[in-house]
Amino acid sequence: MSGARDARDNGGRPPHRHSRRALLRAAAGAAGVAALAACGGAATTPVAGTALPAGGGGSNATAAATTAARATTTTASATAAASTATGAAPATAAGSPVAVDGKIPGGAPGVPDAYVKLPPAFKSVAAVPGKGGKVTTFQIAYSPPVPPRGENRYWQELEKRLGVTFEPTLQPADGYPEKLAVLTASGDMPDLVFIVPEQAPGQYSLVKQGAYADLTPYLTGDALKDFPNLASYPEYLWKNVAVNGKIYGVPRPQLRTGAGMSWRKDWAEKFGNPQPKNADEFYQLMVAFTKQDPDGNGKEDTYGLGSITQFVYNLPFFQNMFRVPNVWRKNPDGTLTHAIETEEFRATLAYMRKLFEAGIFHPDTGTMNRTQRKDFINGGRVGGVMDAISNFAGAGGFRDEARKITPTANVTGLVPPGHDGGKATTDNTNGFFGFAAMPAKIGRDRERVKELLRVVDYFAAPFGSEESAFLGNGIEGVHHEIKPDGTRVRNDLGRGEIGDLNSLGGNLPAYYYTIPGDAQEVQSVVREILALGQDNPVLGLYSPTDASRAGELNQLRIDRVAAIVSGRAPLGALDQYVRDWKARGGDQIRKEYEDALKA
Repeated sequence: MSGARDARDNGGRPPHRHSRRALLRAAAGAAGVAALAACGGAATTPVAGTALPAGGGGSNATAAATTAARATTTTASATAAASTATGAAPATAAGSPVAVDGKIPGGAPGVPDAYVKLPPAFKSVAAVPGKGGKVTTFQIAYSPPVPPRGENRYWQELEKRLGVTFEPTLQPADGYPEKLAVLTASGDMPDLVFIVPEQAPGQYSLVKQGAYADLTPYLTGDALKDFPNLASYPEYLWKNVAVNGKIYGVPRPQLRTGAGMSWRKDWAEKFGNPQPKNADEFYQLMVAFTKQDPDGNGKEDTYGLGSITQFVYNLPFFQNMFRVPNVWRKNPDGTLTHAIETEEFRATLAYMRKLFEAGIFHPDTGTMNRTQRKDFINGGRVGGVMDAISNFAGAGGFRDEARKITPTANVTGLVPPGHDGGKATTDNTNGFFGFAAMPAKIGRDRERVKELLRVVDYFAAPFGSEESAFLGNGIEGVHHEIKPDGTRVRNDLGRGEIGDLNSLGGNLPAYYYTIPGDAQEVQSVVREILALGQDNPVLGLYSPTDASRAGELNQLRIDRVAAIVSGRAPLGALDQYVRDWKARGGDQIRKEYEDALKA
């Protein structure tokens, strides 16, 4: 597979930053998801899908698990193996591309390709990237430490294939911002520095100060053709990673969609409405899920929705229904209005409060953890949960696990309806999780820059390539085995030796699952979601106050939203929330972004 379930669990939409501790908790959970991969629960082939951090104006609780982003494959059933062998593709949604040689093109910017069978392996790198010297790096890590080079065959083989002595510093996520700050302050930086803006937003300021090399001349126009894997990246990816129009690092791709609603469509079909068209129809379905015995066991033991983080985890879906802007709305005069200042946000909270008063939310909402949320959707306790958009698919996904309990269960993704029957909006992420930058001093050596970009280009090897198969799974027969259906499954040695050594770069998201039809369905849902997508207008801009107050303002959001939705505070308390947000830095953040937009 590749990108099956989103490796980074998007705990909310890009609009609002989460505290660093919350982000790290999400990272840990997402890492587990990625390791299961969508095709079957074991590790795998090159994957690339994840779900979003946003730059500039906000982030989500997902950044995580970038490291497992190449894991993919599986324990395939006989029917799955047969499907893979024949390349037969279940019918695609109306208007969707059809499979050609087992591949269904995404068909629109940001929509991953889907595969109904593994493509024949191919080489994506024509020559060894390096010249025999040393390459040092600083990278964020989510996996346990790997054995040292002398005891690590994967590391040794990676160096052989890169043509360099590869010396990474794999910094655990807990402590990453602090260690990166110390590193950059020292002035003694490695050749490649992996920057995760959501966790280290201050790096944008250093970019502006000239701490990193301008790579624009190498990564635009005909020059980009020297790095064929990077040249395959879509235009929006280079646009979004740019700072003030210049490229200072190579982005690591992830999905452009954030978290989405996975729901029991079979329950909705039981009540005659498999696709609610507006807020009223969604409300009536949730009442039915809660009050009318959707699982048919004769007990009133189900709820419409499950959530964590005091309702904030569900917030993106309902904001999309009411067309709340993606963090900021840019007004015709160039000023900015924050999402929480809009009437659309007020209507969102009023609607969620109505759901709460009707008993739609599971009573453990607010204390429920991620494992409970998964168990409740899989076990038929709740009708819908917010999670990484593709986590309903594949072996080990919500639908597969639910069918082990109820064979007729159909858990799939729900595209939000507009509250008034019109189209909803959805929030685009920036499409990448961090970027690999070079210190400014390296930028003075053109040939060294090109060598390092060739190394990063190797790490961007696309799904189906020999290089990607190695990066994600190591040496065949040593770190992984190939199943009869062609999928690769890491063994314990592979999991232990690979760790985060392969996390410097990444390939574009793609979907491949051994369960027939799942790749097409995820792709179809993502296509519909992205068709409604809106960008955050301050992407790529830097606000020092946003960087320093992110955790405080996010906690303020969690507390105030929970109080209003649960009825502990009146809807009018939103006005005080906005005033407090402004006083605690919101107005200053606005000014800094408005100034940046003018610049």
